[in-house]
Amino acid sequence: MSCALPAALLTGCANGGTTPLSASLAELFPDDQATARQAAEIPYASLSVRLGDVSGLMVMGSQAGEMTYWPSPEGVVLELRDGGLHATSGLDANLLGTHYEGPPPWRRDAPARVELTRHWRDTEGHVVQGNGEGQLSCDAVDRLTLPLAERELERCSLVLEWDDGSTTASTLWRDPSSHRLWAVEETPWPGAPTMQWQVARHWW
Repeated sequence: MSCALPAALLTGCANGGTTPLSASLAELFPDDQATARQAAEIPYASLSVRLGDVSGLMVMGSQAGEMTYWPSPEGVVLELRDGGLHATSGLDANLLGTHYEGPPPWRRDAPARVELTRHWRDTEGHVVQGNGEGQLSCDAVDRLTLPLAERELERCSLVLEWDDGSTTASTLWRDPSSHRLWAVEETPWPGAPTMQWQVARHWW
């Protein structure tokens, strides 16, 4: 499958898409109106993304079961599993894999105890394994402005304590009924760059 997309996009074509909802500004990325306009024009599953210093619109490249792959022409790839962060490649430091004990935290009723193991490659090329334990807690449903729509979502906080004594905090916005993720702001391991994305056009 091939497609022609604007050069300003971070990535290439996907195998499907849905109808746009409504044009709006992105609340998490208020200065990124161009990304919202691009998302409205493209009929493919897409995310508005910031991975450290990399930002823009990413279009889904492929899907295999629960895994989705979001590549860019520059060689950056974001891998999501069931909509949550699984791995990255092409960055200065990369997440190599994620394993949760039990279902992923956003699929659980809150409050919930969370345990995970992650492997990453740091900026010096060293592969590190870290184990995190913590708590998922969720607030009342609130309205979040996404690139193509406003949605009523639960805002959830995931605070993890790692085996090296570090603490990370992440925020997940999920549908209160299906528990699907619509937006994420995550520090995936101690000292990692912040990784953020919002669903522009969903793929499920």
